[in-house]
Amino acid sequence: MSDECISLYGGTFDPIHLGHLTAASDVHQALGLDEVRMVLSANPPHRKPPVLSADKRFSLLSVSVKTFSHLQADDCEIKREGPSYMVDTLRYYRQIKPKASLLLILGMEAFNGLMSWHQWQDIIGLTHIVVTDRAGFDNDFEPIMESYVGSYLTKDKSQLKQHTHGKIYFQPVSAVDVSATEIRQRIVDKKPVEQWLVKNCWEMIQQRGFYTT
Repeated sequence: MSDECISLYGGTFDPIHLGHLTAASDVHQALGLDEVRMVLSANPPHRKPPVLSADKRFSLLSVSVKTFSHLQADDCEIKREGPSYMVDTLRYYRQIKPKASLLLILGMEAFNGLMSWHQWQDIIGLTHIVVTDRAGFDNDFEPIMESYVGSYLTKDKSQLKQHTHGKIYFQPVSAVDVSATEIRQRIVDKKPVEQWLVKNCWEMIQQRGFYTT
C-alpha cells in the first residue's frame, strides 16, 4: 500500500464554481483522501483560449478554495511553459513522488474525450483515474471508452491506495447543474450568478470587473 496519495482535479476554472468544488469535495470525502489539488490549466491545448489570463483565474481559484480546508490551489502548470498537457503534470508528480498513489479526477465528459489528449496512452501508467458524473450530461462511457475501461475498472476503492496507478474508478457526486460558460454569459447579461460561486470569488469578479464584456 502506498504511504501517500496525491489527488489532482484539473480545469481551466474560467471561473471556478461550485460544480467543480462540490465534485472535488465529494470525491475527497468518498475516498478518504488527505486533500485534492485543484490544478489550473494555464494554456489548455484542446479548447479555445480562456477568457481570463491564467494569473487572474488562479486568483479566483485561490480565494475560492480558502473555504475548503481539504482543497488546495495548484499552479504547477502556470510555472511550466508551453501547452498545459496533463500527462506532463502527472510525470512531474510521479518524478517528485515516485511511490505515491496518484489520482486524476475527471468528469465523464472529459474522460470520454481522453483519446484526444496528448500522449493519452501514457496516462494510466502514471495515475489512477476517478471518473465522476455531471448534472445535465449523458453519464455513460462512449463505446470506444467502454472497451478501454474494461481491463482497468475497479469497484474496490481500496485498490486506489494499494496501487500507485493503473485503475479506473467511477464515483457519483452531488449534482450542480452549471457551467463556467453559463456563468460568464449571465455576468455579461447582468443576471445573478452568486448561487454558483464562493462569496469571495464573486466579490473579486465584481471588484475587478471580470467577464463584464
